[in-house]
Amino acid sequence: MGLESQELPLTDREQELVASAERFAAEFIEPHAAGWERERRALSRDIFRHYAAHGFSGLQVPAELGGQGVTFLCKVRVAEVMARSCFAATFALNNSQATAARLARDGTEDQKRRYLGRLVSGELVSAPALTEPGAGSDATAMKTHATKVQGGWRIDGQKAWITNAAHADLLVLYAQTQEGAGAKGIASFFVDLHAEGVTRSPYALMGGAAIGAAELTFSNVFVPDADVIAMPGNAFKSAMTGITAARTHVAAMANGIVEECLARAVDYAGQRTAFGVTLLGHQGIRWSLADVATELSASKLLTYRAARQIARGQDAIFAASQAKSFAAQMALRAVAACQQAMGAVGLKDELPFSRHLAAARIAGYVDGTTEIQRDRIGQLLPRHYGSYRDGGRAT
Repeated sequence: MGLESQELPLTDREQELVASAERFAAEFIEPHAAGWERERRALSRDIFRHYAAHGFSGLQVPAELGGQGVTFLCKVRVAEVMARSCFAATFALNNSQATAARLARDGTEDQKRRYLGRLVSGELVSAPALTEPGAGSDATAMKTHATKVQGGWRIDGQKAWITNAAHADLLVLYAQTQEGAGAKGIASFFVDLHAEGVTRSPYALMGGAAIGAAELTFSNVFVPDADVIAMPGNAFKSAMTGITAARTHVAAMANGIVEECLARAVDYAGQRTAFGVTLLGHQGIRWSLADVATELSASKLLTYRAARQIARGQDAIFAASQAKSFAAQMALRAVAACQQAMGAVGLKDELPFSRHLAAARIAGYVDGTTEIQRDRIGQLLPRHYGSYRDGGRAT
């Protein structure tokens, strides 16, 4: 029995969905992943439609609303197995399905009627937009502004590094409504990315072309009142809750790429011979891959702990930051070690090592850098490890 079945208890139906995700990735992602990266192409709309057809566009959308209605634990495991084929493609898919889950949970009946079915069916591709060119991890410093007008709002500003923005239809946009108000002034809106006043500037990311990232500029873009998701006072809190879950997803995906690289390296090192013995017969390579296996197990345990806390509705900020920080750093070391064990073969374009190594670097940036995770962990140390707090012994 592996760590997954022990630490992520899933129903029989959820286990079958995970198995289906593995088959989906093998059929629809893995054969194309190297080409997407080589040609610097964003994930195609066909993949999003296939994703929807196989039931992955609404994993946490209740069944009565057209989704799968599975737990967060299942969603994390699906991300982990899909990332073995392509981190970038999995990240893009996760971001679109996150909008569907958010809409099912917090949207008005009118919003659900207009958007939810189209998101779950793959007709619409979506993503959240929080980051800005001058406000990355410090989201409260955002400059994108929403001005109240008759019947709605006018949006002006820029968002940067937005997943799927190169081709997405619908955006969950966060904007400041009151200068100097910080987090308390931030509201969130559904924004039609085909609307007048929206300009896209795609990026070409090393190891992440399939993410379809782009910078978005908004110039007097009108958003009707019916597309307000959360008013000031609630929007930023919701965004931070979403980021905690997203960090756990990133950790799971980092674990997935390491697991794929380790499996390939062990198979190769067990067959390739040098000086009369297999590569695994040489202590240096054997120990190197043993360290990868150990760190991968530790990373999975941290990730699954965070996932369980989120699934139970607990405060998982500390656990998610630890999981993401450890997984991202581990992945850089581990993928490089696995590629080294392959020798020059590991550099071949058709093999995933170089793509996964670049993806491991991306994991250290998205949804809060490794440095930000360390800062969050450090801020919470007194709560989790301090012997004394507020003049009395911590409990």
